[in-house]
Amino acid sequence: MVLPSTRFGRPLTLIERALLIALTALAADLTHRFIEKPIARTNPSQKKILQLSIFGTAGCALLAGAILLSSSNIISLSNGRSVSIAAVMEKPKVYLDDCHVNNGETLSGECTYGDKGSQRTIVLYGDSHAAQWFPALEKISKDNGLKLVSLTKSACPAPEVKKVEIGAYKNADCFAWRKNAIKRIAEINPDAVLLSGFQHFDFPKSYSSREVWWAQGQQIAFNHLNGLAKRLIYITDTPHPIRDIPNCLASGAGEKCDGSEKSAAKVTGAFTVLNPTSWLCGNNCPAIVDGVVAYRDASHISVAMSEALAPKLEDFLIAQGVI
Repeated sequence: MVLPSTRFGRPLTLIERALLIALTALAADLTHRFIEKPIARTNPSQKKILQLSIFGTAGCALLAGAILLSSSNIISLSNGRSVSIAAVMEKPKVYLDDCHVNNGETLSGECTYGDKGSQRTIVLYGDSHAAQWFPALEKISKDNGLKLVSLTKSACPAPEVKKVEIGAYKNADCFAWRKNAIKRIAEINPDAVLLSGFQHFDFPKSYSSREVWWAQGQQIAFNHLNGLAKRLIYITDTPHPIRDIPNCLASGAGEKCDGSEKSAAKVTGAFTVLNPTSWLCGNNCPAIVDGVVAYRDASHISVAMSEALAPKLEDFLIAQGVI
């Protein structure tokens, strides 16, 4: 199922997976009846068996290669430029210097950027959907003499929600990290905290709806942060792609790569709200925005997109008196 998913640039649907399983079963049955049984009846030599094995393996390899080669590692943009998938998939600096905390860890490092000697400080707080705004905020901080402190952790959104535990993720680690991050924010007393989170996680069935679950987490976050900073700015979640954008574009699917789903922008708690949806979408949400590939995967905006949106974010911060 990996090869078709790579070819289409998106996860396979349940129907497509079922169809592939059925085709695989059919191929196995036909192979057994028309290849394995006849070979068994003829009692071929070891040399013949080896030759057939080599031909079969080579055929599979050629098929896999043809599928992979049909997808380019270069994405062509409408402005005549091109960009490699590797460049689009680059992650923000906080992933490279270990400031984006991983599963099992509960404490962020110093993680200070921008003008480190400045008396004006802003804090970025939340999960990877907060960290996706780091490139924009680092540029803004450098340009405006702000100190930027980044406090982000994988799969731990700023809204204090309890999630369905999957794999290495543990709710206890998330809540411990949040407690430590909020303590750090209290010590800093920043000019602003910008917080965000991915709102499409699986939620416990004890909640009547995703909206109730998320709103409760937002309110708890506000209660814990209220009074710790001059401004609390909640960045609502970015539109959610329905496929892996770089691979989709590289496969030549074009406009089929558009159509990311807009995230609900309702916020509970007396936050100042920034909704970036209009920066990324018009009537629909294109995969390429103003000549920039919007997403680095099937979830996060790309580093280039974050940097391209820095002027809009800067204007918002100026309007709010942060700059």
